[in-house]
Amino acid sequence: MLVLLLAALPTTRAQDVKVIKFKELQQLRRQPHDTLYVVNFWATWCKPCIKELPYFETANTQYKGRPVRVVLVSMDAAEDLEKRVKPFVQRRGIQSDVVLLDEVDGNTWIDKLEPKWSGAIPATMLFNNKRRQYEFKEGEMTQEELNSLIEQLLAS
Repeated sequence: MLVLLLAALPTTRAQDVKVIKFKELQQLRRQPHDTLYVVNFWATWCKPCIKELPYFETANTQYKGRPVRVVLVSMDAAEDLEKRVKPFVQRRGIQSDVVLLDEVDGNTWIDKLEPKWSGAIPATMLFNNKRRQYEFKEGEMTQEELNSLIEQLLAS
């Protein structure tokens, strides 16, 4: 289960990257937890994604101790895990939870996760299932936009 997988990830240093399948991501999306999940879909080859990653890292630090969990979902190919993704995460000292989604055909799962999503990245979903809160944004965000969405959902 992805929740258990995420719980096992280190939080005090740049960490390893776990490979997951859509089923595990879908389980996280459906869990009745009272945590605001900020899930960003990105890739090492996506310039807008790389530009906004520091915003998610800042949010991860800024909301530590509050019921907010940042999860960075790499859309890189699974075969690039060792040579691209892990070195990228280590080099940048990323502290947020990082997983690589090993699903080749987005057409088989994107609509199940978010029907409004074209599949373009970056894309971000924020959700708290216990409070029935959900926001989705396709495209690059600023730090201010991200913080505003998080604050809005924490306040409601």
